[in-house]
Amino acid sequence: MRIAAAIAALLGWCAAARAAADGEGDFVPPQTRPLVLLVQGDALVASAPTRFGDPAGGASLRLRRVRAGEDLAGRSWRVRLVLEAQSADAGGQHFAPVEGGRLAGPLRVTEAFASWRPHRVFHLDAGAISVPFSLTRQVGEADLRLPERSVIAQTLAPDFRVGAGIGGDLGALAYAAAVMSSSRFIDGDLFQRGALVAARLAAEPIGPVGVTPWRRAPDDPWTDWFRFRHGVSFMYGTLYEAKSIGAGMDLSAQWRRLSTTSEYIFVHAPSGNQQGVVFEPGVSLIARRLDVAARGGWNRAADANGWSGGAALTFYAKDPCARLQAGFERHTGPGPLPAATYALARITLAID
Repeated sequence: MRIAAAIAALLGWCAAARAAADGEGDFVPPQTRPLVLLVQGDALVASAPTRFGDPAGGASLRLRRVRAGEDLAGRSWRVRLVLEAQSADAGGQHFAPVEGGRLAGPLRVTEAFASWRPHRVFHLDAGAISVPFSLTRQVGEADLRLPERSVIAQTLAPDFRVGAGIGGDLGALAYAAAVMSSSRFIDGDLFQRGALVAARLAAEPIGPVGVTPWRRAPDDPWTDWFRFRHGVSFMYGTLYEAKSIGAGMDLSAQWRRLSTTSEYIFVHAPSGNQQGVVFEPGVSLIARRLDVAARGGWNRAADANGWSGGAALTFYAKDPCARLQAGFERHTGPGPLPAATYALARITLAID
């Protein structure tokens, strides 16, 4: 009953915010929303796990992820603190090997930073921040087109680390760079496990695309233009091991209801190379409230290939905080492991 009441209260808050945005009612939302909340629950229809990140086998219900925190902003500053708890995968692990910010067990810090932002062309961040590497990692959990991230993102792209970074938006060009601890854990040895540097550039030569083009508003004046966004990423330091070098290229394109993202990542390490490609085309229907997307991927490590494919439907309620998603994915290797499959329905409630 308490969970149901909390969900009802969240939906009520979202409805009030929506009414205010539409000019209905007397509610006036603040300029910043101090509450950050993400709740995701899954109904697993079937799962046959073989590797990290795969949900537990069979059919079940699970609370996939809960994030809660605050985000406060002033004229030229911003402070954000978000804690996350995740359910364990089929192997009992709560996070993919490259994911950071870990505290203990299922709990971690995704973002805990202070930021100075005197202008859109420059900002300086310090704390637990997002690693500026890989297009897929720049997309928030609530906005993924398929329920889980691609295999190459979970394998080769770090998400959060402690450090300092700069970034900005120059209009047709966005940039970000950071120097951070390579440790995935926030503990007494945080700065004793090597360093990681990363940088990312993204260009939009025709018009705005962003990292989630499928979420752009239906009345976007750029809808009838064919637009694309090209990004490059680089990192060096300790990932799985010291002296790892990573590079990536990505391309996003949008025209009317159609939007596609693709990405290639290559990581060189003393023990060997890994690389992979992911391609996600899709179409948005019903005034951008229904997104239909597919995924195809290839990854290679230790001279063995792996393949993945899947699809998903995501329905965004009129209230922007709630969304319902149904999807499946099947992937192999690389190596002799049998193919893994999952199919699930997910409900997401998000304020951010």
